[in-house]
Amino acid sequence: MIFLFAFAVGCKKQATDQDAIRASIDKHLNGAAGLNLSVMDRQVKQISVNGDHANAQVEFRLKQGNGAMQVEYTLERKGGDWAVVGTQPFAGQNPHSGMDMPPPGSPGAGTV
Repeated sequence: MIFLFAFAVGCKKQATDQDAIRASIDKHLNGAAGLNLSVMDRQVKQISVNGDHANAQVEFRLKQGNGAMQVEYTLERKGGDWAVVGTQPFAGQNPHSGMDMPPPGSPGAGTV
């Protein structure tokens, strides 16, 4: 009986972390200047949590057209909240995905 309770509490914490990580990524994206979120759909593909650190892989797809891009977010838990501390194109990303976005760090490149 105690095992089932501990398992249920552990699963709830994991779900809560994943929800908080998704919310943190949304907050990060909504605060990015020059990013038009209304023209794309996004889907969190994978979240991995290791203590106070997490990685999340998010796929962005144009609503009109076939362009797609995956971005990996690095997050840290700070005072009970998750915060995005870094982003980078996901390894294995097709550079010719059709998203027509400048490479990170180039002039005019926004932070996704």
